Parts: sequence; C-alpha cells; structure tokens
Amino acid sequence: MDRIFITPLANKLASLNSVNLEDVRGSGPRGRITKVDIEKHLNGPSYSPKTEDQEKSDQEIDIDNEKIDIPKIRKIIAQKLILSKSSIPHFYLRRNAKVDDLIDFRAKANNAIGENNKLSLNDFFIKACGCALVDFPDCNMIWQEQHMLKFKEVAIGVAISTEAGLYTPTLRSVDKKSVSQISLEMKALIEKAKSKQLRNSDFLECAHAISNLGMFSIENFDAIINPPNSSILAVGAVRDEVVSENEGFLSRKQISLTLSVDHRTIDGALGAKFLDRIVFYLQNPAVLMVR
Repeated sequence: MDRIFITPLANKLASLNSVNLEDVRGSGPRGRITKVDIEKHLNGPSYSPKTEDQEKSDQEIDIDNEKIDIPKIRKIIAQKLILSKSSIPHFYLRRNAKVDDLIDFRAKANNAIGENNKLSLNDFFIKACGCALVDFPDCNMIWQEQHMLKFKEVAIGVAISTEAGLYTPTLRSVDKKSVSQISLEMKALIEKAKSKQLRNSDFLECAHAISNLGMFSIENFDAIINPPNSSILAVGAVRDEVVSENEGFLSRKQISLTLSVDHRTIDGALGAKFLDRIVFYLQNPAVLMVR
C-alpha cells in the first residue's frame, strides 16, 4: 500500500467522520490530503468549491526547519543513555550538605597556593567520593550480568561539558591523591576535552561518577547513570538557607546532592551509608587533607 500524505488537521477531520482516505484525492504537495480535500469529499456533489486564495489559507503550512547532522559524540551519548534508562533500575537518594567550612577552607587554601593552582569545589567532591568508596568498597563494583566486578583501584568518572558534547573521562587512584593533585589532573582533562584530545586511555571502567551543574545555578537534579557505572552523584549549586539551631536561626550555606544508584549492585541501605559518608567528608574538609 502506498503511503498516504495528510495534514494533521485533515487526518483528525477524516477520523471524526470515518472517511476512507484511499477514496480521497489530495490537492497538496505530493498529493497531500488537506482539510479542504476532506470537506470536499464529505460534501460530495453539492460541495461548493472555494477560491484559490481561500484554499491556500485553509491549508496548513509546515514550520520552517532544517536537518542537522548528528555529531558522533551525540550518537554515542544517545546510545548509552537509552541503554542506561532501559536496562538499569535506578533509584535516587537525596541529601543536603552544609558547606560553610568547606568554602572557608577552600578560600584559605587558594590564598596560600597561588592564582594558577586554585582549587574548585568539584575537586573536593571528587576526593570526598574517593574516600567514601574506600570506606564502602562494596560500592566500588559494577554489574556484568553473569557476575559483578569489584575494583581494587578507586577511580571516578567526571562529567565534562563541551561545545561538542558531554565527556566523562576517568580520574584514577583518587583516594591516593591530594586535592591539589586532583585539581591539576582535572584541569588537564578539561583542556583535553575542549580541544578534542581525549584518548581511549582516558576512559576506563569505574563504579562511580560525578556530574556538577552548580555553576549553572541548578539547585538539584537527577543524573542518569553512565554505564557501566553503578552510581553517579549529582551536585547542585551552593545556596544560603536559614536553619533552626539551638533554639535560634542561623544562615547556612548548603548544597543539594542526589545519588543515582543501580539497584542491581547497591541496595538502599548501602547507598544511604555511602552518601552519608560523602556528606561527612564535605562537612569536614580538614579530614580530606589527611586521607
């Protein structure tokens, strides 16, 4: 059967009146059936034809558009995210972390180390996640259908947004590196991502990843797990909130964290403990410096 071209409005009118479209001759481009053609068919011989101008005004005009080639990176992202959402049973855990001490600690550290080596908040998040994975090694595993794979090394994928698309290279041995070392390596990875210089060796399998949209003033969001990861931490923006404390009210700087978890690998209680430990390290940044 040949394909029948028909405008949405004409199709609706035909459906409401049980019109057999094979009996209708289209007057639009490529024989497309229009609302006018359906009306003409319904009115039969008694139909009074409209003028050419009236017919043009009745015909639907497509919105102007253009076809855009899909970049290779976007095809890869699409394939992985479809796989993730269709095959990984996500669940989500949410926490707020008080980051007043972290922000003060970072400011003092940056004043001491100089302009070119400044630490970002994300550097601390990476280190906190690495330390938490050491404390909960059962979270440092991935699902592989016939078995689970437990990593001996603590590696973390970090989402990097570029004009070309989203990359998630892997930062290795996070638990053994200082926040300063993590910061330098992240700066190098960001530059490689922006200049499209990332190599296969920069993308290694790991159990956990981080996605930070705080710099875009996003307060909170749910990140999609990037296969084969078992979890990903979504980091929101720092915000000022008034909290009740010691029968009074205080202004605190807080940040919203959402942990997306693969339920095949990590159960709710374990995921909750893992997230709680990440929050502990963020709220006690001095501890990160001795880990």
